[in-house]
Amino acid sequence: MRLDELADRLGARVVTPEGDGSRVVERVYAGDRMSDLLNHAGATTLVVTNLATAQLVRAAALMDASAVCLLNGVVPGPELLAAAASSGTVLLVSPFDMFETCGRLYECLKAAGADR
Repeated sequence: MRLDELADRLGARVVTPEGDGSRVVERVYAGDRMSDLLNHAGATTLVVTNLATAQLVRAAALMDASAVCLLNGVVPGPELLAAAASSGTVLLVSPFDMFETCGRLYECLKAAGADR
């Protein structure tokens, strides 16, 4: 599913002005452990996390993840936005907590026929 379509269905806002909404999302990694992210993320992965740090964006960019989705309507700080802009990482902000966000993503991707 295209990232812009997924964000729209989720009710998430894209906070990176140069965000590439045409990226494809087929999988979701939800968690806060960097070591797990490095093992599970790939080019079609949306990373869903409570971590709102520049280091997270750098790790996601290293793994070529499609985008990072922050939770609970968090407002990303300037350092995080700058890191996302310099790495080309798309940042989304979901208004929901981890449970609700993942449930909604699951339903969207399931309907689109994606992995998980």
